[in-house]
Amino acid sequence: MKDFLQALSFLTILPVGKFLIPDEKRLARSMAFFPLVGFLIGLLLALGHYLLSFLFPKPLALWFTIGFLAFLTRGLHLDGFADTMDGLASGGSREKILEVMRDSRIGAFGVMSLILFIGAKYLALDQIPNASIYASLIVMVVMGRYSMVLVCFRSPYARSEGLGKPFSDNLGVREIVLSSVSALGIALWLAGVEGFLIFLSLGLLSLFYRYFFVKKLGGITGDILGAANEISELLTLLLLIIK
Repeated sequence: MKDFLQALSFLTILPVGKFLIPDEKRLARSMAFFPLVGFLIGLLLALGHYLLSFLFPKPLALWFTIGFLAFLTRGLHLDGFADTMDGLASGGSREKILEVMRDSRIGAFGVMSLILFIGAKYLALDQIPNASIYASLIVMVVMGRYSMVLVCFRSPYARSEGLGKPFSDNLGVREIVLSSVSALGIALWLAGVEGFLIFLSLGLLSLFYRYFFVKKLGGITGDILGAANEISELLTLLLLIIK
C-alpha cells in the first residue's frame, strides 16, 4: 500500500499524507503501481469530462479535460517534454544537450513543441466518438505511465544525480512484471484486442525510444521519462483512432 501511495504522491498533486519518507528503493518499487495510478487519474479525467459535458460542447469539455490532466500531474511530464525538445533542438554535444535540458527556463523550441503537442492531443481526442471517450482517456493515461517504467528499466542515468536517478538505479524485474500485468489487464478490459495491440506498440516504441537516448546521451534523465509519458499518451490516442 505504501508503494502505491508513493507512486500517487510522485505522479499527482493528490494529498496522500505526510508519513511517506521517500527513499531510493521505495521510489523504484512504486513504479510497479504507475499504471494503477494512471488508472485512477484516468477515472478522475473521465468523471471530469462527464460533468463538463453537461455545461459545454465537446470541444470545450475536452480542452478543460486536458487542462485538468496537467493540473493533476503538476505539469511534470509536459515540463519534461518541453525540456527534452529544447535539448534536442540545441544540436550540440551530449554535454550541451544535458545542460540545456537542466535549464529551468523554457526555450522557443520547447514552447513551440508544447503548443503543437497539446494541439495534437486535443485534435486526437476530438476524433474519438463520445461513447468511447471515457475508456480512451483512461487507456491513454495508463499507457503513458507504463511507458515510463519500460524506458527506465535497466537504463543508465545520463547524469550523476537527478529526479529520475533513484528509479533507474533501483528498478527491478518485479516492478516490470507487476506494471506490465496491470497495464495489459486494463488495456484489454477497456479496449479489447485494440488494447492488446496498443500494449505491444507502446512496448516497441519504448524500446526504440530508450535505445535512441542511450546512444545519443549515454542514458536517460527525468525529463526524458516525462517526455516518454507524453509521447506515449499521444500515440495511444492515434492508435485508438486508426481502424
